[in-house]
Amino acid sequence: MNSDLIVEKKEITISIFEKALKKLISNNYLLFTLYGMIFSYFYNLPVLKYSIKGDNEFRLYDILGFFIVFYYYKNYKLINYIISRVIYLKMLRYFIYWCIITMGTSLFFYIFYDALLSFLQVILYMYHLVVFFLSAVFFYIFCLDKKVQKKGVYLIIILSIVSNLIVLFQNFGVIDFLWSDAYKDAYGMFFSGTLGPNKIVLGMTTFFSFSMCMGVFLERQMKVNRILLYSAILLNLYILILSGSRTSYVALGIFVLYFALRSPGRFTVVAGVFSLIFLTIITINPDLRLSMEETLETRIYSKLNKSKDIEDNDVGDLYTDLGSGRDKLTVANAIYILENPMIIPFGAGFMNRFDKAPGLSAHNMYLQVIKETGLVGFVLYFGWLFSYFRIKFDRYKDFSLALNGMVWAMLVTLFFGEHLYIYRPLFGLLGLFLMITSIFVSGLHKIEIKKA
Repeated sequence: MNSDLIVEKKEITISIFEKALKKLISNNYLLFTLYGMIFSYFYNLPVLKYSIKGDNEFRLYDILGFFIVFYYYKNYKLINYIISRVIYLKMLRYFIYWCIITMGTSLFFYIFYDALLSFLQVILYMYHLVVFFLSAVFFYIFCLDKKVQKKGVYLIIILSIVSNLIVLFQNFGVIDFLWSDAYKDAYGMFFSGTLGPNKIVLGMTTFFSFSMCMGVFLERQMKVNRILLYSAILLNLYILILSGSRTSYVALGIFVLYFALRSPGRFTVVAGVFSLIFLTIITINPDLRLSMEETLETRIYSKLNKSKDIEDNDVGDLYTDLGSGRDKLTVANAIYILENPMIIPFGAGFMNRFDKAPGLSAHNMYLQVIKETGLVGFVLYFGWLFSYFRIKFDRYKDFSLALNGMVWAMLVTLFFGEHLYIYRPLFGLLGLFLMITSIFVSGLHKIEIKKA
């Protein structure tokens, strides 16, 4: 075949692709749906209640997700092509495909135990996984337009500030507890604003927001209002501490350690400046300091002081003290997997609640993903997380520091929970994580794709 003809065909293909891409990112309805999805990750209060099996709730992302799926259906060829070209999206898609396959095993158990109606919850979990993923894919595409990327940054900054202020005002008695009595009975009078009464939701939401803000702060090419940015950093840091989520404390520690090791000079300056500002604020306002000290005393110091001498504690004792009994559940699930080796290769099925494992959750994603999806799912899931390290930034390079720090924090803290999964008490954590990584990774492109 004539080489000129081959080149011409490639040019035609590229032209068709660019036209389809420009048409997609000119769709303002889809863009505002994506903005709505981001908002929904900060607003987890139910917007609709229904009853299929007990009391069920629809959240904003449940409703907006139908539009996301519709837009995917209309543009699936283009979307699938883009996913195949972006390593972390491709790896996560493989994991989702495998989860869908293992749903067949779960369905068998639900039929066998005459609980077919409960399988609807499994479908809802998969719906969340797909919707969070597709929303991030669409937002990644829109963020190729750097104006949209900046608007996404501003939206998360503002939403994090507002949600944190609500939590702050709740702790000072200005705003009441916003969740129903059922949540109050389950989690106690824990103030979390609109983010969800589980401590990990408040802790990880503030950690993800803090990580994005630090990436924007470090990246000079991203110009945003500095007062707004500094306010978001300090508020997210304070509310993260106030959350009492020990897993989130570990995440913050890993992020800070990674920052210190990768860029010690900048870390010294940045840590010094923000520490000074932070200490000044809590010193001026005694109520802020007392709230923080009370949380740390309850969640950390009192645990450590149970032993006569902290230095006598080994790592196992420390994990037991800080983990609120999670170590027993984790060990029980590890033993269960070893005693049932038939589930190790392929798992017992996505969200299978009838596999006789101790507890619905191992509180350890490394074990949970093997229990549900086997070694195949384990390789795909953690292959997705490690794929972020394979991304090479040729612009917005400082985004990579925040991105990699955030991913390392997840790889460590997933030993203590499943906060990058789609259990109901975790709400939209996975969705927010994916949106923020979409903002970071979209910055690696040299060519800006502008709206038609």
